[in-house]
Amino acid sequence: MNASALKQSLAILVLAILFVSCEKPETPAKAETPNENGTVKPANGSISYFAKASGTAPKGSKTKTAQVLADSTYVQWSSASIFVEKISFVGRNGSLLDTTIWVRKNLDILNTDVLTGVFSLPAGSYRDVKVKLFLRKANYPELAFNLGGTFISYQGTRDSLIVASSLPFEADLAVNDIIINASDSYKVVFNFNLDKVLAGISMGTLQSLNPHVTEGKRIYTIWKGGPQDVPFFNQVAENWQTVASAVISKQ
Repeated sequence: MNASALKQSLAILVLAILFVSCEKPETPAKAETPNENGTVKPANGSISYFAKASGTAPKGSKTKTAQVLADSTYVQWSSASIFVEKISFVGRNGSLLDTTIWVRKNLDILNTDVLTGVFSLPAGSYRDVKVKLFLRKANYPELAFNLGGTFISYQGTRDSLIVASSLPFEADLAVNDIIINASDSYKVVFNFNLDKVLAGISMGTLQSLNPHVTEGKRIYTIWKGGPQDVPFFNQVAENWQTVASAVISKQ
């Protein structure tokens, strides 16, 4: 190869090296798409909240749950409902997450696992979790809580009992730490232990109330809808703070 051809070959080689070195590498595809602010939106998991009543039903009872009075007398609940206005969720996942969902539903908690609402939460580990249930009266008869049942009196008659409130009511719950994985579903069950509603109240004190008599049947009522003083209501309201508990599981 003569000197001229050698120079030409070297020039071509240099140009090829320069072309390769200046070529931009291929940009890898992004796994997630940034939102309007330019930050990547994390994948979400969901938590479904359910509500149900629990309690100790007497043997042979057709009711789903019962209240054990202080003197071991049973009040058999035949109806139990709560009107959930909203649920708030607070937990730490790096930073504080405080979110609320609106429910606005009257729930029959004697039915098993009534769906209350669904939270969609960014994936991550949540600690210091607190859930607050806001109960509020809607249109009558949808009260904040409304329980109806019967019991056998000292006289041997089957009398009725109503425990209800039309006043706003809050139930505060501490929930165990939660790890949310992307696209996974979780289930939280609010258990309303109706055995605790009348805790500390005996049938004797219950029968000290002035009952309403209809067709020869006595109806005892612990119900508050205003500022009036209602016997045993404050005790019932305090008991309600221990009625609800929450259990979380992966679906």
